Amino acid sequence: MEHREHKADPSELSIWFFCGILALAYGLVLVVTGIAEFHAPPPNEVLLPWLQPLHPTLWWGAVMTVFGGFYTIRYWPHRAR
Repeated sequence: MEHREHKADPSELSIWFFCGILALAYGLVLVVTGIAEFHAPPPNEVLLPWLQPLHPTLWWGAVMTVFGGFYTIRYWPHRAR
């Protein structure tokens, strides 16, 4: 059986572009939530007391924003390669 490489049609969008947009959106929401938690920390039932000073929501939001931005830019449609 012969293997043929699929040539992307310029009108097609990569699934990774949509994954990047989604990760970027979630990351930005988490960054805003993490910043808001500086002023009004969640109750201890939601976040373990020893985890609260580390601000995991802010860090995870920053990581998702960076990776989401990377995938969005890398797989931007109609980009000359």
